[in-house]
Amino acid sequence: MIYALSPFVETFRELLEMRYLQRKPIGLDNAKLTAFLGQEPHTGLDAAIRATLDDMGCLPQAAGPGVMVAARA
Repeated sequence: MIYALSPFVETFRELLEMRYLQRKPIGLDNAKLTAFLGQEPHTGLDAAIRATLDDMGCLPQAAGPGVMVAARA
């Protein structure tokens, strides 16, 4: 059905175009990165989540000692 409708439905056409990604394993090699940097940089999960939530304005911002400002909407 997807094949029959793909000439008319752009989503089906694009799904068929990307089908090879489901059939062949994909792997990335970071040898060039580690050769250039010396080691692969890692960010801890807690730090990454905190930075993301802070950038999204989901964490309250401290205005000073003991004073909290409402988070952005």
